[in-house]
Amino acid sequence: MTESQHTPPASEEEAASARPRLSRRGWILSIAGVVALTAVAAWFGLSQANSPVRWQDVGFAIDSPTQAEVTFDVHLYSDEPAVCHVRALSVSYAEVGVAQTTVDPAEGTSQRITLDIATVEEATSAQVNYCDIER
Repeated sequence: MTESQHTPPASEEEAASARPRLSRRGWILSIAGVVALTAVAAWFGLSQANSPVRWQDVGFAIDSPTQAEVTFDVHLYSDEPAVCHVRALSVSYAEVGVAQTTVDPAEGTSQRITLDIATVEEATSAQVNYCDIER
């Protein structure tokens, strides 16, 4: 074997010292990055926690080339009614149908809703676009 060929270190201690170490500047930048990402995640979490209404898609069905059906859960954190806007999408993600429904908090703070959507062409999916407090 010639000297130009790589030979493995003889011991674990030599192997540990052969690995490149992170510089002081590298540590500072890494810690600053983790702190910034944590702050952004906390900001998004808190903004969602303060939302007066949230929703979760449960499923959908394509009943015919001109009709789709979407099922979703709505959770209200306000005494005000909410309006949920739903949409049906085509294979190219074009919006081919829309509908909306008002969710009354008198019927419960958590509700499962199934809504029909008339479509102009066959949809391949249906989902909640957004829900907001009625104004």
